[in-house]
Amino acid sequence: MKKMRLLTDLADLIQRLPQTNSGTTNTDTWRYATGTYADALYPILLHKKWTHLPRYMIAGMTASLFRFVVDRRLTTESISAYNWMAENFVAADFIGVAASQAAGFSFEPTFPLYQKQALRDIKASIDGGTGAVLWHDQFVVVVGYDDDEEVLFFCTGDDPDVLRLPYSLVGQNNSPYWYYQVLEAHQSIDMWEVCKESLIQAVCKWETHDYILPAQDYACGSAAYTAVADVLQSGNYECNQAAMVLRYYACTRGEMASYVRALEHLSPHMDQVIVQYTQLADLYVSIVEVLDNSAAWDAREPGSVHRVSSLIRSAGDTEQAAIDAIKDAFSETINNRCSDIGLR
Repeated sequence: MKKMRLLTDLADLIQRLPQTNSGTTNTDTWRYATGTYADALYPILLHKKWTHLPRYMIAGMTASLFRFVVDRRLTTESISAYNWMAENFVAADFIGVAASQAAGFSFEPTFPLYQKQALRDIKASIDGGTGAVLWHDQFVVVVGYDDDEEVLFFCTGDDPDVLRLPYSLVGQNNSPYWYYQVLEAHQSIDMWEVCKESLIQAVCKWETHDYILPAQDYACGSAAYTAVADVLQSGNYECNQAAMVLRYYACTRGEMASYVRALEHLSPHMDQVIVQYTQLADLYVSIVEVLDNSAAWDAREPGSVHRVSSLIRSAGDTEQAAIDAIKDAFSETINNRCSDIGLR
């Protein structure tokens, strides 16, 4: 029997989220428009009443906030370049959410079978009253479906309307990757232990290259700052895409500062962590100020590029100091992990 289901309350929540979230309105509005996994996860958590926290807290607790990855041409792919299957599963697990997911390539001969299974899983989640996360050239929230018209209904953070995606196009993206995740259950967690672990994961992300990304094409953590400086010096980038990447990381660094301020009580040494991340956020504010002079940036005026390069180098030093401060604050736990700080 064909049917239709639309989670209108979830769709309404997504459309008004920037006005109701407790973070900084301008930052939150822009960040959701980037279509990250945390952006799609957060409204589902709110809708299910599985969290009451602001989005930067969820992004921090899942450790996704601390990811810093760039490709070596500073394209917008940098924002979503990581191991989705590993990182998104762990992110949900950190905050007590049991999830099922699948991913692959649309050019594989078995893709039609996976597409049918994805539709079954997503529709079952909607029938149960829970939205689903789907990669559709960004992470989006599926809020309903219509079997008669054979479409999914989905929302992004940057469009006021509920959008439609034909069943036949699910998993068919500009890139060959497909991915979806359904959230199945939630259990209570020790929030502050999770927050502590997220800081330890921040160290791991800073010091470890994501093995799924070719090192000749991508840089991660501390190495990413060197890569950004090298790209700016070489001129091998598109100004608008590079600006979007830098604005995105400016937003995350601002949220990191907000996040660590909320964790002040975790250690007597957290004051230095807070100081360093606050300074880091301020440096990125200065970077955005340069980018806001779009005429100079788009024209690659030497003064504009040099200023951003200089600020990036300072930001790299400051983020290293923040990581060192985390190591000082939680030295016993980190040292006990030996070489496996990421627990992967």
